Amino acid sequence: MRAAAISLAALLAAAPVVPAQQPASCGAPGGKLALVLPGGGAKGFAHLGVLRMLDSLGIVPDLIVGTSAGAIMGALYASGLDVDEIERDVQGLGLDTLIGRYDASTPPSLGTRRAILAWEGGQQGLVLRTNVVREAPLNALVSALYARGNLMAAGDFDRLPIPFRAVAADISTREPVVLGSGDLAQAVRASSAIPVVFRSVRVGDRDLVDGGIVSNVPIDVARSLGATRLIVSNLRDTSRFDVRDGDPLSTAGQLLSFLFEQPIAPLQPGDVMLTADVSGVNQFDFSNASIARVIAAGMRGAAAIRDAPCLPRGGARPRGEVPPLASYFLPGGTDAEVARALWLTLGDVGGRVPELPRLQARLRSLSQIDRYRAIWLFPQRGPGDSVVFNAIARPSSNEQALVGAAFDRELGPRVWAGRVQRLPQRNAEVTGVLSIGQFQQEVELTLRRSYDVLKSPWSPIVSGALTRAQVRDIRDGREFPVIQTADWLAELGIERRFTKRGSVALTAFARQWDEPVFAATPTALGARLRVQLSGAANEMPRGLVEFEGTLRYWRAATELRRSRAWRGYTVESLISAVVGEHLPLQSSAFLGGNDVGFPGFKIQELRGAQAATAALRVAHRLYGPLNVQGLIAGGALQTATYGVFRDARGYFGARGGLGVTTALGPLALEYGANDRGRGNLWLRFGDWF
Repeated sequence: MRAAAISLAALLAAAPVVPAQQPASCGAPGGKLALVLPGGGAKGFAHLGVLRMLDSLGIVPDLIVGTSAGAIMGALYASGLDVDEIERDVQGLGLDTLIGRYDASTPPSLGTRRAILAWEGGQQGLVLRTNVVREAPLNALVSALYARGNLMAAGDFDRLPIPFRAVAADISTREPVVLGSGDLAQAVRASSAIPVVFRSVRVGDRDLVDGGIVSNVPIDVARSLGATRLIVSNLRDTSRFDVRDGDPLSTAGQLLSFLFEQPIAPLQPGDVMLTADVSGVNQFDFSNASIARVIAAGMRGAAAIRDAPCLPRGGARPRGEVPPLASYFLPGGTDAEVARALWLTLGDVGGRVPELPRLQARLRSLSQIDRYRAIWLFPQRGPGDSVVFNAIARPSSNEQALVGAAFDRELGPRVWAGRVQRLPQRNAEVTGVLSIGQFQQEVELTLRRSYDVLKSPWSPIVSGALTRAQVRDIRDGREFPVIQTADWLAELGIERRFTKRGSVALTAFARQWDEPVFAATPTALGARLRVQLSGAANEMPRGLVEFEGTLRYWRAATELRRSRAWRGYTVESLISAVVGEHLPLQSSAFLGGNDVGFPGFKIQELRGAQAATAALRVAHRLYGPLNVQGLIAGGALQTATYGVFRDARGYFGARGGLGVTTALGPLALEYGANDRGRGNLWLRFGDWF
């Protein structure tokens, strides 16, 4: 902590204080003092330095007008939060994880597959999804972040401890739109909806985007609202080119900054302009280092206000009180499904002042409702001083098409295409997937209940799959012609979802296959228990535990992995195992997995009835997207079908090389060796499936 304080002091002393710009005359005494906060993406964190300085001097504005990042900070400050609370809450949004390279995330019904392109259904048919923001989680987080102010405003931003206005732009008319009523979170979200990066926000009958393209420094808006004196927190950027490591998002930030550059309206007597130099900071860089840098710049720029005359000092900023909730919904005013979503998500807190941390945590969980892209509360005054919600929702698309691809040096190229069709009236979801690769081709069709917290977590599931696989025949490193197999599977059962991407399923299945181990074309009836958890590796554990049994064979398999970031390193642990008896060839146990392999050996080289592997992968960033990475692994393989690892042989190996993180997935080039004296080159692009 002391080192951080010394570092901050050094930053503050590193650059000269920019003097406050103001006319010599103070103008007429009295009147309304407005704080004007312009936009600038991550650069807008510099406003926190100005807000902290205002609090230290007891300068309390009568009005706050903000655009984009200025609206994000200004709405929280107007709601009575301390600057420390604002800094903590905004950084807690995790914007660096929600905003980044293009991420065509797949719906839960597609499991662990990762899409590289996605289309969504709309009025004009399927449209390519191009935004680089995970919108549903972002909207839920924004709604939670502004819950306090939203309840206090109750639809009128003049009821906040400090009256507030957010400036947005009508995307059709290119006119500024000043938002002073409605849902506070939605207003801030609209004011900061940077075109191309974010979707526009529908407010009333208008589609709104970032106000920075029409009024980034909203001085005229503040004057039109009756302000006679202004404090303007200006952001200065003299950098000529602001691109980080060739990142397309950084390039987009530089191009969009041109749209935000407009002439600033002239100051009048009594006005003060504070300037923070945020040169060299990309407006989409929400890393901790970047945020600390712009906050320090804001504090340096705000220091000049100490010597500015004409400003009232020694005041205490009002904090305000959160009113109680009379009920959630206005009778007949809220859509029944939206009302049910809020009731199931938020619980019963009617008739009392809500516990804000608990309410905010539950508002964040609104992102788990797949049928809605956003739910805005629209609080309004209820009986006495209470508040009621007249919520509205923006529905998600009912159809999606997705494509994924990967390449492996040994297994060749592999492509999948999926289609998800929701049937809202029946709360059902149809998923179809076609996978094509050099050694495996598969088509799968599944019908299940939609992944939706509004309905029962239990879901009947019906699926069918046809798989053609060519199993590699490798002996002592020498490869023979592949073995052709075919597999037909029909499955019926029930599934229980226990998280957004976690499920347990119990099904009965009929299976018929064709391969040389069994005579003719055998058929088996059996049951399968499957527990699956999928998601971003840096957010939660992911994996699969599965058991299937028939009168002909039985098989149990597990794959569990966990990824953590530690001191600049990414560490991933992996455990996989397959045990069974009398397995079909395509269900055999392979050391290192059917499509992952073991260091030094070719993929599918070591095949048996039972195999287990434990591995630890470590990666460290060298420069930009380039990583140095390596893996150590130990394993056991048993070819005999009796006993569990009774006569297993042990193996140890390691692999290392370089990796590149790209928008379409990881690229890895590594060389591996093992204790059997074998070595092999590993080259893979994309997330394998």
